[in-house]
Amino acid sequence: MNILSIDRKDVPTLIKNGKIAMCVVGGGYVGLPFAALYADLGAKVFVCNRDQKKVDTTNAGKTYIYEFGLDELVKNAVTKGNLTATTDVEGAVAKSDVIFITVGTPVKQDGFLDDSQVKDAAKRVGASMKKGSLIVLRSTVNPGTTENILLPILEESSGMSLGDFGLADAPERLQEGKALEGLRTEATVVGGDKFHEKSAEITAGVFDTLNVPVSIVSYPTTSEFSKFVWNYLLDAAISNAQIIAQISEKIGVDFMEVRTTANMDNRIRMMVAGPGSGGSCFPKDVAAMFALAKKVGIEKNSLRSVELVRVINGPVMAEHVVSLVESALEEKKIEMKNAEIGILGLAFKGETDDTRESPALKVVEILKSKCKSLSAYDPFVKSVKNSGNLKIADTWQDALGNRDCCVILTDHKEFYKIDPEKIKKLLKNNCMVDSRHIINPSVARKLFIYRGVGRGTR
Repeated sequence: MNILSIDRKDVPTLIKNGKIAMCVVGGGYVGLPFAALYADLGAKVFVCNRDQKKVDTTNAGKTYIYEFGLDELVKNAVTKGNLTATTDVEGAVAKSDVIFITVGTPVKQDGFLDDSQVKDAAKRVGASMKKGSLIVLRSTVNPGTTENILLPILEESSGMSLGDFGLADAPERLQEGKALEGLRTEATVVGGDKFHEKSAEITAGVFDTLNVPVSIVSYPTTSEFSKFVWNYLLDAAISNAQIIAQISEKIGVDFMEVRTTANMDNRIRMMVAGPGSGGSCFPKDVAAMFALAKKVGIEKNSLRSVELVRVINGPVMAEHVVSLVESALEEKKIEMKNAEIGILGLAFKGETDDTRESPALKVVEILKSKCKSLSAYDPFVKSVKNSGNLKIADTWQDALGNRDCCVILTDHKEFYKIDPEKIKKLLKNNCMVDSRHIINPSVARKLFIYRGVGRGTR
């Protein structure tokens, strides 16, 4: 099918009837949920992965990452015959009408994003795509990538020109732990109609299938830069909350009450303070934003706020959480070097197994060098790199048993269900540091020597 020859309004029906074949190049936290969702809706979807084991896992109807609802979706899509995993990018592209590129773009030493996987994917897609195909970039990239890097590679490797094939940018807005929910509800941005109007129109049609709002902007560079901006503003909002939380502790007030009063003003959306922020997006996108600002000549003093966002949400908050642990132990007259500590949570946020740039691991790394022993439980994370003297427990009871202090670092749903009384009975010394606002402070203060991020002493 020449997908560029149809109308936007017809795209959702064709997808649901299995008349449009899709290929997703990159089967990670972004690509696999995206592929599975469209396959479940009726599209014939190929998801490409370099790892044969992950391909085999998917084709068996199972998953290799945790994402709420994904297991069932993959199983159903594979059972229907709509989802096929493969290492053969060229073969999958040749059979597809719409090709999404969702490969990784890690940050480089200079702060910009590494586009090598995007370039490689573009070469392989261009070499095998048919006339009338639509290529959509979903990866987060440096602004200008679609127009200045992706397009020339596709044209050279295919021997075709833009118009013979379509090209658009539609950056992912993944919320890990809520990826499927986000895809079904969050607005999508497509760039751009002044670059190639038909490509933007059909890309919007693909997202119309999900019944979500679609905003088409003029150029792909606009949508690419918008992705940086979204994550910078979110991370900056979190860093602001961290500062307010620390002040709240010092003056003896409750940050969560302050936050409630601030959010009474509909112009304000104060985030929840915690041990920091992490994942694959915030750290790299803010670093890339900083690098871009420097490149285009933004005055140095104006960049301090951008740079400080990652400092606050990285090492500053990790050190602060450790200081809360030290404070609780000190009240119990326990030296940190003699302390045995139990950790709840290793993932960077709740309901995911992703530990990339996890603030929990930053806290753990500091504690490993300071305390006597350290054990941790996470319902989704069963191992971490360079674990050293960190023991990974199979249950939260094993992680906390006979420990001096419990430190909560991730907001998994399971942790909200734990009875604080049971935690107290497991601990040999009743110290509690809750960086995620899991336990009600009024309850915690009755049971533990309690410290919480942003929680005053009263």
